Amino acid sequence: MDRKAIVLDYLRKCNAYAEKSIARKRDRGEVEQTSSWESYIEFNNHAIEEIQNGTLNSWFSPMPTSNMEHAKRTDVDSIEHAQRAGWLSGLLSPRPLVLASTQDEKGNKNLAPYTSVMAVSTGPPLLIASFSCNREGRYRDTLHNLRTTKRAILHLMPSTLEAVKAIDETAAPLPQGESEWNLSGLTESPHDPLLINEAVAALEVEYLEDRPLPDAVARLAVLRVTGIWTSESSIPPHGLDVLCQHGHDRLSPSPDGWGEKVFKHYAGRKLS
Repeated sequence: MDRKAIVLDYLRKCNAYAEKSIARKRDRGEVEQTSSWESYIEFNNHAIEEIQNGTLNSWFSPMPTSNMEHAKRTDVDSIEHAQRAGWLSGLLSPRPLVLASTQDEKGNKNLAPYTSVMAVSTGPPLLIASFSCNREGRYRDTLHNLRTTKRAILHLMPSTLEAVKAIDETAAPLPQGESEWNLSGLTESPHDPLLINEAVAALEVEYLEDRPLPDAVARLAVLRVTGIWTSESSIPPHGLDVLCQHGHDRLSPSPDGWGEKVFKHYAGRKLS
């Protein structure tokens, strides 16, 4: 959904809310209190008309971009890790966010958000994902579960603030054995115990292998896509309206749309 469509949708929803308020006041016999709501609807309708006829096109012009005319080079080995992570996250974005659902050999379920997942082949359908470890050298529960059960479902989440809050909860550090499902408010689908009802779409994957990254503590896992979960009847020509990471710790449906910062993963390194 582009910026014009988002604003138009918002204004129409505001009008629908105002119309319901007017109806309630009339039912209560408070007709004299409806004039402000009627003026509000009239104002919104005028704004809708100006957006549609192009009068307000300047409000939706693309953000200016810079070039290399005055660029300078920074040696990445000379800056701190936090700065390096911020630059890489800010430049290589937006990146798709997936909420990975796995379970261990005992059936304990786990949820964890990732933006380090990428499609690298369509024949066969392969993804790669990077998994880090904590300071004690323990890798995330997601990687452990993939190694033991060989299966995960990677969810694409809707571009809503409710989804951002749920994802932020799944990033908070928990003691081993506790499930993020209990904090997130997300519900499991009757189709599969690992499938999230609130997701827009999902990829079911099979773990193939993982390898160490050169000079890094993270490991790179190779996953084969075995199934696609979606309510769409055909391939979306413009993609889906889903959350991605744009910039550092910012979740957004698009680079120039709304955005929400997430912080709970800073409470400690999440073991998932």
